[in-house]
Amino acid sequence: MTDTLERPVDAEPGRMNTRPAWLALFGAIAAFASAALIWICRAGDPSVHYVSQLGATGMPTAPLFNLALLLLAVAAVLVDRATIARGAGYVVGWPVATTLLVCGLCFGVASVITCSPGCPVPFTPGSLVQDFVHISFAVLGFVLAIVAMGQVAALRRRPWMRAASIITLVAVGATSLTGAMIALFKGDTVLGGNLEFTAATLAIAWFGVFGLQVFADHRTARRRAARSHE
Repeated sequence: MTDTLERPVDAEPGRMNTRPAWLALFGAIAAFASAALIWICRAGDPSVHYVSQLGATGMPTAPLFNLALLLLAVAAVLVDRATIARGAGYVVGWPVATTLLVCGLCFGVASVITCSPGCPVPFTPGSLVQDFVHISFAVLGFVLAIVAMGQVAALRRRPWMRAASIITLVAVGATSLTGAMIALFKGDTVLGGNLEFTAATLAIAWFGVFGLQVFADHRTARRRAARSHE
């Protein structure tokens, strides 16, 4: 696996395609920008308890929040494209790129089909079809982000990235599960909301960090290819 990761898949004699590296870098920037915009929205309306409520119909924060969600979708797809260019290296069961692509598409749908006012839970009084669609795609995207973390955590290369993925995976899983239980049993909504925002921020930040790792991998492979043809 290590040999595959180190092999420059787009190399020509003395040359290597730099496009995948830049895709990874722009994906990382898009992810960090997404996290920043979500917290700007949260600061603008601290009364909102749950993440998706910021993008609900009629909310002043909706345009900015849905832009943040779209940026996250873009980040996932850009890093996916960059990861594919690494060949068979990022594969655990199936390519990490596949997980990232579907994840990005889910967030893209969630950014376009938003909650109705108040973002009610599906199948509860007042909920609409758009609430079911938005929440389903948002949750699926979030789950796939966790799956991607697990895949990267299983890779033996880059011990620090593996450790970061494991730590993030555990933290996101614990905070999101606790927040879900609080919401399910109608507990402290402030605490539950804070936990949800924490879980979302950690997951989005992971996309950024992983994008930077893929960028660094491409740069390293390019330098080695250049040295080998000197």
